[in-house]
Amino acid sequence: MKQRKSVDTPEPMLAGELARRAGITVRTLHHYDALGLLQPSGRSEAGYRLYNARDIVRLQRIQLLKNLGFSLAEIGRLLLNNSSHSIKALVDDNIDALNTQIDSATRLRDQLQQLRDAFAEEAEPSMESFLATLALLEAYSRYFSRDELKDLRFYTRQRATRAQWQRLLDELNAIRDEGAMPNSSTAQDLAVRWMEQLEQDTAGNPELLHKLSLMAEREQALQEHLAIDSEQVSFIQQAFLEHKLAIFRRHLSPSVYAYLAKRYGSYMERWPPLLRRINRLLEQGISPESEAGRCAAQEWLAIFQGYAGTDPKAQAEIRKVQMNEPELRRGTWLRDAQLDFLQRALVALQQ
Repeated sequence: MKQRKSVDTPEPMLAGELARRAGITVRTLHHYDALGLLQPSGRSEAGYRLYNARDIVRLQRIQLLKNLGFSLAEIGRLLLNNSSHSIKALVDDNIDALNTQIDSATRLRDQLQQLRDAFAEEAEPSMESFLATLALLEAYSRYFSRDELKDLRFYTRQRATRAQWQRLLDELNAIRDEGAMPNSSTAQDLAVRWMEQLEQDTAGNPELLHKLSLMAEREQALQEHLAIDSEQVSFIQQAFLEHKLAIFRRHLSPSVYAYLAKRYGSYMERWPPLLRRINRLLEQGISPESEAGRCAAQEWLAIFQGYAGTDPKAQAEIRKVQMNEPELRRGTWLRDAQLDFLQRALVALQQ
């Protein structure tokens, strides 16, 4: 009696039939054959490729791995009988590659959305305007992560932010044309509002301020966008310093104020890096009593003694002003959490 073939073992298939059932082309099968990735187990009497059940299973594995993002070369290595290549490592590599692609695509989408928003009120932007805006967006991406850009109003609200800064800039130009000096009350008031606007547009984050400052120094695209030159920046910085000194002048004895006034500006240049350092420690959950926290407190103490001196009475005068004058904190990026961290670190340093 003639034995029946198992229903579980399919008959060998010609390339055309296998391609149709697998949803690929015959040319793809020929390509796999040429690469040694999937070679037919037999030939028909007419010389056509024949694929048996084992070949079909191998094709299924190839398609699965290809859909997962593996290259044909990687698939070939994985399918070797004695492959020393780690499947886990290849999977991890492909996940990393996909994450990179997702990040790139997301960043591109964000940039396109920003371009759309930037030209929302224009019928059709000029090529010059389009290229300038694109250059600005590219510059932002070199300095800030995607999460940072979400908090940066210079990026997320470009039209509104530019209008606000244009008003401040117009006011600055007007008072300078009138002959105002940085120590005038008009200049000091503008400087405080200028710094508060900058603080708001950087989400009160000193790290964003640092990166934006670097970008403003190095990137022509941002310089042209804001249209603020170095002389204007220097004027505002000096007026802001004069505002702080005016507060101290009202409360300190003449000798203590004279000592502080000569040194305050230069030593306070060391404050922004320290503030960024404290901010990072807070973000990382590092205790103020840790070695890093005490080092930050030591740096603050060096800054304080630099402009206050080492006389305990003079230091007490200055600290009293700092504690009782909230005006000193305006436009400084100093928050309660950072101040609390510093105070606790100072206590730990003195123990």
